[in-house]
Amino acid sequence: MRLPPHGFRMRIASITLLLLTPVVLCAADSLDTKPLPGILLDNTAAQLMGPWQTSVHSKPYIGEGYVHSGVPGQEEATIGKTITFRQKLPTDGKYGVYLAYNANGNRAAAAPVEIQHADGDAKLRVNQRETPKGPALFHSLGEFNFNTDKEAVVAISDKDAQGIVIVDAVLFVPASEIAKLDAVGKKLTAKTPEAKPEKKEKPKPEVAPAFVRVKNNDARLLTSDELDQLINREAHLTETTDIVDDETFLRRVTIDVIGRIPTEQERADFLADTNPAKRSLLIDRLLESPEFGTNWGTYWSDVFSYRIPQPELTFLDYQIFQDWMAQQMNEGVGWDEITYRILTATGKVGDNPPAFFVGFHQASTSRLAGETTRVFLGTQIQCAECHDHPFVDIPQERFHQMAAFFVRTNAKLPWNDSAEIEVGSKDAGEHKMPDTNKTMMPAVFAGDQLEKGVSDVNRRVTLANWVVSPDNALFAKAYVNRTWERLMDQPFCDPVDEISDEAGFPSLPSVHDAVAGHFVANEYDAKPLFRLILNTKAYQRELDSSDEVVGQLASAELRKMRGDVVFKNLETAIELPNVKGEQMKPTAEMRFPPPPKSTKDIVNDVFGYDPSLGKQFRPQTMQQAMFLMNNRQLQDQVNAGKDQQTKLAKLLKETPDDRQAIQRLYINVLGRAPADKELDIAYQFVQEGASRGEAFEDLLWALLNTAEFTTRK
Repeated sequence: MRLPPHGFRMRIASITLLLLTPVVLCAADSLDTKPLPGILLDNTAAQLMGPWQTSVHSKPYIGEGYVHSGVPGQEEATIGKTITFRQKLPTDGKYGVYLAYNANGNRAAAAPVEIQHADGDAKLRVNQRETPKGPALFHSLGEFNFNTDKEAVVAISDKDAQGIVIVDAVLFVPASEIAKLDAVGKKLTAKTPEAKPEKKEKPKPEVAPAFVRVKNNDARLLTSDELDQLINREAHLTETTDIVDDETFLRRVTIDVIGRIPTEQERADFLADTNPAKRSLLIDRLLESPEFGTNWGTYWSDVFSYRIPQPELTFLDYQIFQDWMAQQMNEGVGWDEITYRILTATGKVGDNPPAFFVGFHQASTSRLAGETTRVFLGTQIQCAECHDHPFVDIPQERFHQMAAFFVRTNAKLPWNDSAEIEVGSKDAGEHKMPDTNKTMMPAVFAGDQLEKGVSDVNRRVTLANWVVSPDNALFAKAYVNRTWERLMDQPFCDPVDEISDEAGFPSLPSVHDAVAGHFVANEYDAKPLFRLILNTKAYQRELDSSDEVVGQLASAELRKMRGDVVFKNLETAIELPNVKGEQMKPTAEMRFPPPPKSTKDIVNDVFGYDPSLGKQFRPQTMQQAMFLMNNRQLQDQVNAGKDQQTKLAKLLKETPDDRQAIQRLYINVLGRAPADKELDIAYQFVQEGASRGEAFEDLLWALLNTAEFTTRK
């Protein structure tokens, strides 16, 4: 970690006073620090770099509150930040150094701390999900030697912290007074303005331990060339189509990675690039774009949301999860860690977004059992809830052993605010088989049962560790099957969420296994997986003239775009604004009216589909055609009047030559230039129009209504 420069110091007067005595604080809900030995530095006396946020949400605290690094999903949380405490200590010698914070399940699992002392620098990580190891809020960072002629420096950052970093204060205690600190620490109490008697604190809710990855030393990395060779060999390919041209490749890969067509400038830059490696470099740029996480965070939100029913008295808002998921993917957090946190999360969804899975399912044991195996393991066991599975070897007991992992999970649903849904635990309870009333203990597939009385979080931690284990081949293969289906439009196993051996006959299982091994070898980071597939010839090949793939899994196929991708294309093509509707007022008949729908919501409703369903379930409806033809907001953006500020109006003003204007229009709407025949037909149409503006309006409207506009090819 690089510490901030010495520079200016904040609140010099406060630091001077702290040289002599600890801060005396009496504010409501703040900790009485008068009895503390040593020198206490509150966060207000530190130097801050980056957008730290102040809070008094978790009590007690020191002084007037504490600072935190930002809630995942908010823009401030993505910006790196450091807080630095500097202090000249009154005497040479050894001091205990303590960091004050309040623990919670959404806190940083590995908050970076650097200490500059007389003997050098000490770098360590603090798991702030665990209760501080020291008195009250104070966590011991260790004992270090300090000299009076050099400042003691403690710096805390949020780099790779794996959660929200909390910083309340830093305490330096001479080694000779550490015993005194331990003694007085038990007497610290949180005071109220009325100095009411201390209330007995409720036991802290159980939280899952930090994720620890189990290494798989047998997993093997692949190159894109090796993957192509493996496909050719296993699929017995004797003939393939040609590699697509640069323009087609740019459109295809941009849609797949960041969820929109390329802009006019992006197309010009890519086609002008003469670097032989420009396709690989483009792939790298797209994977590093923030739009990568946004696109694929929305995809995973769709995977979950299409199977979660709306509860009563509230409306589920997935934006919190989408933002969190986007951040995880952009930062390269492994799918195993993401899954672990989703399955073990506690707390409010607004504070800890992974809690959405349990919370939005209202802690339903049956739904959580079925969706856990379907999404994370590509195995559908929901048909075994009431009887043995009719088609595959899944007995009814297996379903209810899985449901037993969630029997002590609880979800509190507030009125009309899904961010306030809180996931917690029940103190007791065991799962019963329907009809027979037989007690079912938690057990994974053909695994040993847990004993009675195991707590909720321990049950879910056991389940999560088994799900993400490198010994569980279904976990990596389920993710790879989905990714392959999205990029190649044909999964190894169909349906995409059923890959177990009992389900049928997969396509090219050796290729599936090899790609899954590459995913595991890269610690379940999505970006190397994408990079592997996108650089293959199989991904970059043309479709044949009849839109059929030459050879099994040999190239990508046509695919209808998701609703959010259609909206982003409309943003790119015509600068369609995302206008939010007005909130309905409550009435006696409707106490909780639904939230207003934005333009993006409407487009998603019209064009969206469950990404776990096959091609035959991707809608091509009259509603879609009517939206593109008649939507008022869309029609406003097709206006080419001289007094308008639409993209079309600006394009025509900038480009007086009609042929050039037609070319630019095609590029902006379809992501490609028109073929010569298309250009000739369009030019003739424009020349015959009543006016230039009206002719181009009609041409733009026609391009938006082509099948190509909503199709990735």
